[in-house]
Amino acid sequence: MTSGEIPRGVVDLPGRGRVSYLSEGRGAHAALLIHGSGMSARSWMRQLEAVSERMRVIAIDLPGHGESSAPPGSSIEDYAAAVADFARALACGPVVVVGHSLGGSIAIALAVRQPGLVRGLVLIASCVKLPLVDSVGERLVAFLPGPLRRLLFFSMAKKVLFAPGASAEAIASGMQDLRACRPETLLADVRAARAMDLTAQAAALDVPTLVLSGSRDRLTPPTLAADLSALIREARLRIADGAGHMLPLEAAAWVNREIVAFVDSLATPLPASQAPGRRDSLFRRVLDRLETAAERFRRSKPPRRRRS
Repeated sequence: MTSGEIPRGVVDLPGRGRVSYLSEGRGAHAALLIHGSGMSARSWMRQLEAVSERMRVIAIDLPGHGESSAPPGSSIEDYAAAVADFARALACGPVVVVGHSLGGSIAIALAVRQPGLVRGLVLIASCVKLPLVDSVGERLVAFLPGPLRRLLFFSMAKKVLFAPGASAEAIASGMQDLRACRPETLLADVRAARAMDLTAQAAALDVPTLVLSGSRDRLTPPTLAADLSALIREARLRIADGAGHMLPLEAAAWVNREIVAFVDSLATPLPASQAPGRRDSLFRRVLDRLETAAERFRRSKPPRRRRS
């Protein structure tokens, strides 16, 4: 299934402009997916295909991204306000908001700003504040010619965003989406990410939250995910072994399973006597390792030769 086969909708938000989105599935429950910096709703294709079998899934093109004509936001709060207007226009709340990277930060701001719209949070490869990095190499890149700077940027992005074991399909899909992003939009996203500090907002959250991280994430490493999880009351932290920053693409099956299980837990909360404990946690870790091993075997298996 491709993005051309997923139904696309458009809403005109007063004062904002045209916002595009992909939507699939039906059901009593709905998940609103918010992509990361420089990406679009297409980055959620594997979730739109699989998770939609269990619930309605809506993936927004943030303002300035994908097929949305609205100008990009200048801050996390701007994006959160636009997502709130979008959710109200679709009358789809309250929803479980799933945010990846910058989208996770937007989801936090949305939950604080409009708690009535948010039933739960799934924060993937996200953090409340990026570490301050003063790189000489980064400053020198600004003086390179435009085409060379662009080539170097995408080469660096590929190494930072994806784990060494990521499939060629996942890398190609993610980099295609990133290359399609308008330069001014990407710049706005980077500036918003660098300026954000959602520490106080995350600490004030009172909403069921699941935090997902990749053990090989170089952009928002597991330590930042652990800090985020510790800030939010009763948040749960899960780490995908061997995955990088682009979890929705690199570890799609794992992410899909985590989202579905989380939404199901909100629909039918377990009594305290049946709450997941050590045995359940161990069982899930075994399942994760088996799935990781199977995926690595699939990638290493040589393609079959066609008979002539």
